[in-house]
Amino acid sequence: MGSKIKLMTSNVWADVFVNPVHPRDKLLCELVREELPDVLFLQEMHPNWHKSDLKPVLAALGYAESLPGLPEGQPLNYTPLFYKKSRLKEISNGFLLYDGPNDYSSKSVSYALFELRRSKKRFAACSTHMYFAQNEEGEKARISNAKQLADISGKFPPGTPFFCGGDFNCDVKSLPFAVLDQSSIRCASLFAKKKINFIRTHHKNPVYDVEAQKYTPAPLSQRPNDESIDHIVFKGPARILTYKVISDERARIVSDHCPVVIEAAVE
Repeated sequence: MGSKIKLMTSNVWADVFVNPVHPRDKLLCELVREELPDVLFLQEMHPNWHKSDLKPVLAALGYAESLPGLPEGQPLNYTPLFYKKSRLKEISNGFLLYDGPNDYSSKSVSYALFELRRSKKRFAACSTHMYFAQNEEGEKARISNAKQLADISGKFPPGTPFFCGGDFNCDVKSLPFAVLDQSSIRCASLFAKKKINFIRTHHKNPVYDVEAQKYTPAPLSQRPNDESIDHIVFKGPARILTYKVISDERARIVSDHCPVVIEAAVE
């Protein structure tokens, strides 16, 4: 019987579209408080997200931020990961800024090796955001991103379960996913024993009324999950027990992406 872990990923929607962080930070905190994942992967953590209420609330909930060294000239980590200190011990960490086109220097990977305090079992986890443009240049960039992510998965000791959550900006039928598949990196959505709210993760933007200072949630996606661009992928000795898309009204205000949560057993 493997040790169970819960992982959650969320693209928090950078505030560069007349979409202030407040009160979206409060709503994301509510979702995290309800799920209490062991590891939280975030993307598009632009400066105002780093200054928001999110980090203090996560700290109050018992989370620590993995703090890998960043390259010179990289002021912020746009793809941070947080972990529950009571359950996990961080063994090592690292950071990679993807080569090629890279808006805001935000397309990157933060990774860490963790040990479960009780069972002493170890697993690797990383948060990523691949390049966004849906054109030939963008596809080439994502293929390159996928190769670099596959290289990171090989940095850990053989047999270490590996998980990565994030906004891949491509679906499971794409060429970048074929690259990941060649390195035995699989999408959790395809292997979960139980699938909850199995819809597409991304949707239209929430609408902000500047005068009223209020958001209208985006409509619920009516598209199938295999069109999703937000994923949690895995490699190595692990079983995916549950896969869930969170799409309640709060999630559809926080971002144009719904959070994904999985429960897995690491062997």
